[in-house]
Amino acid sequence: MNQVAGEPVEGDVSLPPNPEQLMLALRQIGYSFEQAISDLVDNCINAEARRVLIRFEYDRKSIRKVLVVDDGRGMTPRRLTEAMRFGAHEDGQEHSLGKFGMGLKLASFSHAKTLSVYTRAGGTASGRRWTAEGVGRNWICHGIPEDDVQAVIAAPYLDLDLRRCGTVIEWDRIDRLVPGRNGTRATIDNLTSRLRVHLGLHFHRFIERGTLSVSVDAHEVGQSVPDQATRIAAFNPFGYDRVGDPNFPQTFDVRIAGVGAVHANAHIWPPNSKSPEYKLGNRAASRQGFYFYRNDRLIQAGGWNGVVESETEPHTSLARVAIDLPQTLDDHFGLNVQKSGVNVPAGFVDAVQGSESLTGMSFPKFRQRAAAVYRQKDERVQKEYPFVPGGSIPAELARRAQELIGGGGKTREVEIVWDDLDDGRIFDIDTSDGRTLRIDRRVRRKLLGGRKGTATDLPVFKTLIFLLVEAEFDKARLSAQGRRRVELLNELISLALRHEA
Repeated sequence: MNQVAGEPVEGDVSLPPNPEQLMLALRQIGYSFEQAISDLVDNCINAEARRVLIRFEYDRKSIRKVLVVDDGRGMTPRRLTEAMRFGAHEDGQEHSLGKFGMGLKLASFSHAKTLSVYTRAGGTASGRRWTAEGVGRNWICHGIPEDDVQAVIAAPYLDLDLRRCGTVIEWDRIDRLVPGRNGTRATIDNLTSRLRVHLGLHFHRFIERGTLSVSVDAHEVGQSVPDQATRIAAFNPFGYDRVGDPNFPQTFDVRIAGVGAVHANAHIWPPNSKSPEYKLGNRAASRQGFYFYRNDRLIQAGGWNGVVESETEPHTSLARVAIDLPQTLDDHFGLNVQKSGVNVPAGFVDAVQGSESLTGMSFPKFRQRAAAVYRQKDERVQKEYPFVPGGSIPAELARRAQELIGGGGKTREVEIVWDDLDDGRIFDIDTSDGRTLRIDRRVRRKLLGGRKGTATDLPVFKTLIFLLVEAEFDKARLSAQGRRRVELLNELISLALRHEA
């Protein structure tokens, strides 16, 4: 007889997890620092905060604490107790950024062994604290004395006003932010730079419309005032000032069988952009692909989710696609715990590949167009690189040519080879497959005068021929004038060789 799912049978036992071992596992989930802070900022936005402050408290040896302070509506004691629960029920807001009821706890324990929350709502202050040891002692969540809560909330936090409501999240006993050899201050500067890009990118819509302001500062223990604060600016991944292709952006209707439809807004960035919103931390190639938003919060910043094999193909670096995920499809588009990536449903890849824009363009054609725009840029840039001789010349000569002609920058190499040429030509130019300067072998034998040749012989002759014709290699094919010049040079050098002793 088959057992019905959930129906008790003889031998069933309740097996709660070993809390100490579970805590060790949960601390290894893999939040980066900026992902962890983003999860806490989600809570601030859910609490209708308009200002958020991220503060490092440090001394010369370590980062002592990290605080995330917001001026949102705060929590009642009962709501705080529920929020501290692992797997807490979300509050049911239509536009909530929460998903699993785990973010506050997992994000915090990924970097610290103590999590304290101090909050005030309607004039009532309350506080609770998790420690790794408390979890190990069968999930004991500690209360915090009201006087301690009041003292923390009353501290100055830039221009945040917590007199009526607000929340302070505090990480203590931090063990995952160990200062490097350059000291604590340098480590904090690096973390701040990472936050600038990550928070500015993932919350750019909130920052741009003025509903959220995020600042970062650092307070050295023993000093009366914190260091000057850094204001987080929005990094809009679609914030170009001119289009890369006048036919874009275009919207693709992606219909997934058995799931529903999403709208994919495809953009092509302008080539050769120096904008920080294109570079996004100097990682432009890895930022191509899909940008999934949920309730205006950016979840995934780039990546093709299986639509293409090469996630970072340089030629498609300009292609970015924005998709706003409706809440009705929450069950189909899964988020990872860190809310940094989207697990697409089966059928998504085929639906994208088969989709068309309102103008009838296919999605593969969009990527091809993005690659074409990139290559146009690439060709323009490469034409600025000077030519240098290469191939069968001494290594020292090739290296010095790079230094003298290229100035230490990028160059384009012309390969010099010996070949059998027709019609008595001394040399010929070949641009059909790379850039090659071909010199007739009979000339080689004449100039060597019976001496044994080497792989890099006659460097003076090769270099002089290269210098005579290097400008011609910038053309896909020789013009009539260019061809005439090559013929004249062949005739003159041939005549000169006849008089060579």
